[in-house]
Amino acid sequence: MAKEERGSGEKVMVIQDGSRKLSWNGGMGSIEWMVRNCGFRKGDEIKLLLVLHQANNPSMYALMEASMLGHKQRVDSNSMIGLNDNLIAKESARKLEEHTTNEQMLEILQLCELKKIRFKVEVHAGPSVKKVALEAATSYKPTWVILDRRMKRDRKFFLKNLSCKISRMKKDSRVVELRGKLGMEYGSEEEEEKEKEKELAKASPSHQFSYAEMIPGSPHQTRISPPEKDAEETDFFETQLGWRLGNNKKPPSLCKSSSSYNIKESRSSILHVQRRKEASSGGGDSSSCPFSISDDDFKISACSICHIRRPFVGWKRDFTYAELHAATNGFSDRNFLSEGGFGSVYRGEIDGIRIAVKQHKLASSQGEKEFRSEVNVLSKVSHENLVMLLGTCREATRRLLLVYEYVCHGSLEKHLSRTARRSLSWEKRMKIARGVARGLQYLHENNIIHRDMRPNNILITHDYESRLGDFGLARTQYEDSAETRVVGTLGYLAPEYAEFGKVSTKTDVYAFGVVLLQLITGLRTTDMIFEGKSLVGWARPLLKERNYPDLIDPRIADCHDFYQLFWMVDVVVKCLRKDPRKRITMTKVLEYFNYLMDGDPTGNSKDFSPAESFTPTNG
Repeated sequence: MAKEERGSGEKVMVIQDGSRKLSWNGGMGSIEWMVRNCGFRKGDEIKLLLVLHQANNPSMYALMEASMLGHKQRVDSNSMIGLNDNLIAKESARKLEEHTTNEQMLEILQLCELKKIRFKVEVHAGPSVKKVALEAATSYKPTWVILDRRMKRDRKFFLKNLSCKISRMKKDSRVVELRGKLGMEYGSEEEEEKEKEKELAKASPSHQFSYAEMIPGSPHQTRISPPEKDAEETDFFETQLGWRLGNNKKPPSLCKSSSSYNIKESRSSILHVQRRKEASSGGGDSSSCPFSISDDDFKISACSICHIRRPFVGWKRDFTYAELHAATNGFSDRNFLSEGGFGSVYRGEIDGIRIAVKQHKLASSQGEKEFRSEVNVLSKVSHENLVMLLGTCREATRRLLLVYEYVCHGSLEKHLSRTARRSLSWEKRMKIARGVARGLQYLHENNIIHRDMRPNNILITHDYESRLGDFGLARTQYEDSAETRVVGTLGYLAPEYAEFGKVSTKTDVYAFGVVLLQLITGLRTTDMIFEGKSLVGWARPLLKERNYPDLIDPRIADCHDFYQLFWMVDVVVKCLRKDPRKRITMTKVLEYFNYLMDGDPTGNSKDFSPAESFTPTNG
């Protein structure tokens, strides 16, 4: 957004039908997209206005049950019994609580806090959504109004009565502009929608299939519905007993003073990091110059939420133990991140750059050989989906330390945990998985085998960009080929590796299949629900039966892309084949992701045909 259009601060009002079911497609996705992509700055303000014009009436519901009507019918306010301001107030409070305690909304609030954006939720009640919304907007005086995607027919009303910028939510969670400020023309939205529909029809035919069509005879075909048949798209009165506020009476208590929720502005500071040109202009020994960053090294050089930037590619140095001791506050418990097979990991900061310091235990079974292996591998690779090595430290006391870039949002293991505050959405799981696939493909193209592919070694940013880490076990495809010592993590070991110590890129592919299975199911390999079986052992019968509903994480059962799920299960099957020669390659895995997420298949088109793709799971 151009600076000259923003004025002193953006005041955004997002108008939603508060009587509708809260969902990702029903507006939550658009709000997150807007917060992430619309260039908000510190001090900007977003108000989510929920207009309540329908609510459940318990007394009427009981009356209908007592009368044994046996069906759902339309009920208007004139026939309501017991409708009063108290009922409206209770329903408004319930809606406010629903929106401010929802996991996805809590994540949006966290994003706003990190960006120092003020966020407020208000519930207003009235018989007409557009009239109540206009009254609220007139009072609030926003610079930008965003309409619920179901308010398409009301857009001319708002364009006529408001002079600010106006946009509307789209079904794919984007926010598109209807008009700029001061009466600029609109009218391209219909053309854009038609073009979008044509593109989707060509690129991702998910709307053309149901589970029943893709899985003939599936006993579970009615448990998940295609996106275009969302329950939320159905008329409210035909699916749920409810009430509508009368046209002649507006509850004054809720129209004048609304229920609301505020998130306080965070006082946390944004890290300042020095630019690459500033670091290079000083000259001198590189060991004494600060870290530097560059926007050109990676497509995504900084987290859009916490603004932690990636250091300049190729910049490495040797550290003294005293430097790292000071950077981590003496390797304090407060800076402790994790404990791995090689030692502990601590966070710290040097020259304005966040770092992670790994202490290697020479007394461990891996020892100095793995330390050298990790340094050797990381010094040769550079990819946006790999954790960057910044330097090393080796003291006379034989303490070996590696210094990495710090990845801001922790490991995937933390986010898969059932104790996590919020579950990952399907879209984020897909994004993480594709990033992992890109990183692994890069390693394999360079003849490097990771050998310890698991969620604890997958780090993610607040933007859910994934980066592979912990290369202590990694090696080139040609070294130690006769080694039979098995190292790695149980639950992720390919059969040929666990039984015979045979390692290849296909052992990584198998482990990736386990990780992808975890992203689908939301389960960890240590969860005690498998009746003595491993996660893969538990899942194989479900994979063989194509039992998708029982595989999907119940936390996202109602908000996943069923067509993408079909393909991801197919990828899992091809990754987990017992014969490594029959397993898919990471290059082919990435083709699947590019096809599903971008509509850009790079292989033979028949590879992506539902009728010809699925293969037996017993290979």
